[in-house]
Amino acid sequence: MPTLSRIPFLYALCLFMSFPVIANTEDGFDELDALLNMPLDSLADTKVVTVTKTSLSLSDVPASVHVITAKEIERSSARSIADVLVLAPGLHVTKYSDYDWTISARSKNQGENNTLLVMIDGRSVVNPLYSGVNWDTLPVSLDNVDHIEVVLGPVGTMWGGNAVNGVVNIITKDAESAPKAQVSASVGNYDYREYKAHHNIQLNESTHLSGYIELLNHSPFTDEDAHLKELRDLKVQTERFGLRADYQNLQDTVSIQFGGIRSREDYQWLTYTPAFLDPASHQDDYDAFITEMNSQELFAGIQYLHEKSDGDQWENQVWVTYSDSDSTNEPASFTRIDLDSRYTFNTQDWGILTLGANVRIIDEEYAQFSEQEQYLSPYVRTIEEHEFLNESYGLYANWTINLTESTEVTLGNRWQHTNITEELYSQPQARLLQKLTDNQRLWIGWGRSVITPARLELDSQFQENYSCSSCGYYDPATGNVYDKPVNGTIGPVDYLQAYKYLGNRDLEMESVDTYEIGYRYWQHNQFQFSVSLFYSQHDNVRAYQNQGGFVYISQDHSNGAIGTVIHDMYAQLIDPLSQETMGGELSMQWQPINVLQVNANYSYKTIKGECSGSVCGSNDLPILDLENTPNHYATLHLMWDIHPTLWGSSVVNYVSASKPDDKLVAAYQSYGEDYLVWPELVTLDMSIHWQHKPTWPSIKISAENLGNDQVKEYSEQFNPFANGTQYYAELSWNFI
Repeated sequence: MPTLSRIPFLYALCLFMSFPVIANTEDGFDELDALLNMPLDSLADTKVVTVTKTSLSLSDVPASVHVITAKEIERSSARSIADVLVLAPGLHVTKYSDYDWTISARSKNQGENNTLLVMIDGRSVVNPLYSGVNWDTLPVSLDNVDHIEVVLGPVGTMWGGNAVNGVVNIITKDAESAPKAQVSASVGNYDYREYKAHHNIQLNESTHLSGYIELLNHSPFTDEDAHLKELRDLKVQTERFGLRADYQNLQDTVSIQFGGIRSREDYQWLTYTPAFLDPASHQDDYDAFITEMNSQELFAGIQYLHEKSDGDQWENQVWVTYSDSDSTNEPASFTRIDLDSRYTFNTQDWGILTLGANVRIIDEEYAQFSEQEQYLSPYVRTIEEHEFLNESYGLYANWTINLTESTEVTLGNRWQHTNITEELYSQPQARLLQKLTDNQRLWIGWGRSVITPARLELDSQFQENYSCSSCGYYDPATGNVYDKPVNGTIGPVDYLQAYKYLGNRDLEMESVDTYEIGYRYWQHNQFQFSVSLFYSQHDNVRAYQNQGGFVYISQDHSNGAIGTVIHDMYAQLIDPLSQETMGGELSMQWQPINVLQVNANYSYKTIKGECSGSVCGSNDLPILDLENTPNHYATLHLMWDIHPTLWGSSVVNYVSASKPDDKLVAAYQSYGEDYLVWPELVTLDMSIHWQHKPTWPSIKISAENLGNDQVKEYSEQFNPFANGTQYYAELSWNFI
């Protein structure tokens, strides 16, 4: 392809640029080598905290865990946390537009994924209003990320609700390790501009401070379809900032953080103007205009860790988060307080016992809309009880004991109470780790996790509207409206349709039981390999059931029509579905020579749905839709230190096409044969980085989505944008 043909040229160009400076940079080679020659960490040396809330060697964790390092992030061409997660096995990362993603772990990817817990330094960034994640407004700088821990499978015992099929914990750099005196500027196509400033200082031997500010501008989409031509000038503007203070003295560590993010998005909106409201002045069916959607989040927190000489630990965390949005899909604000305290007993005879408690209090406030506003917007979400105090209290225990010198067992449980449902539920786990040799581990596990209920699915109403003039023919006998005259119809009529998706207070708690087995092997810091297999049973899966509707007739109408038909239709959430998910993940990291690292992973999953109860009947379309998902996922990441002044990297990502059942395809045949097919994707991202000396500015040139320009990552049923090939250059300088 013409785009791919540029790739060898870019490498050749950068190689050519490096040759003239070889003879003049030998004095700086030692410093550059120290920066570039970053060997692959051994599993035994890599520490993770997400599985047990205590620091463990990755080799000895009885769960499927993958760590994305700061080096891998830098050399991935990614500009967002969501794009970075392509590097982890078991995750399905899809991009809806230039700032909207959805990510799932071991489950079907859909707009409101509530089975994946996402945290920053242990603070949940899941939006409690709908138990999902706003990936475009995560308040964290990619340059400040030390590593990302991805745990696949249930971790609800330690973290509570939503830690069902996986946990993503973004660990930021401490103040001492944060970038120092660093400024950068990036520019690319589709109006991409980004400016960053980072710094850290040392106040005394025990205290360090760090901070950053970032400004980002870009187009909301990279789709070049002709119907979007008039919207090319729309912009998304985002500002982030963060401050951190770390204090460490002997056995005590204190960390204080404060930060936030604000996003302003231009978008086209419209208001319907049905003729029956004012027939005399009616001209158009709607009034379209450009407006701005605003969202922001602020957070502050303190973490205290006391490490005793006998190995015991006492840790406390307090986080306060404020978030608001004026989106018609999430028109709400909340203030959340998270308190977590745990004590870990580290004994030689009885193993490691962690006891903890947490409290979460959320003050929720939804926007209010008049009845007219509810019908005249394309869509809007409403709720009857606009203010609500959401309370959740939990106790948890986790015990790890050595049965023999080579066999380790972990048992744990969490008891959680929430006032949304007034229920007490538990999330137990049992795991076993077998040390086969010094560099081999076998583990098995079982865990049960629940999905934190949100008022979105219990109490809210999501309403979609459509209005047109002289566009239908009404059948008084059936109440139906047709786009063409048929026997018994009258018309033409003006038509206002409102489809209302209702919550349901009688829904049962969603729970997932997962059984896993895994194996790890590593050879010092040159080779790592891990494999895991899983089976999950997910009960009380949600689906919408048609509830019928009501028809209202108005004698007022537009010119040419004989009346107005107002059609209210209803669907309500029910929970008759269940699903079995089976699959596995393979992950390999290999450093054949010091200057080359190869990371590869492959994942497979398949979903089998079931329906129980009288509501199921003979209609198996909801089950078939649940099963319609890609099965195969793979990523290949190459990192090459070409020369002490130059490195290059590439990421190839593959997602197989879905194969919807013939019955499902036939039911939507009028929309096209590929309407429900998740498309096959093969994307290529590349980066080249050059720095003459450590004290000089560095230049990074990147390309994303090579060879896959204007391809949609969702099936057409979601009406997605196409994603274009993007290029950008970054100039960065550490001036101290």
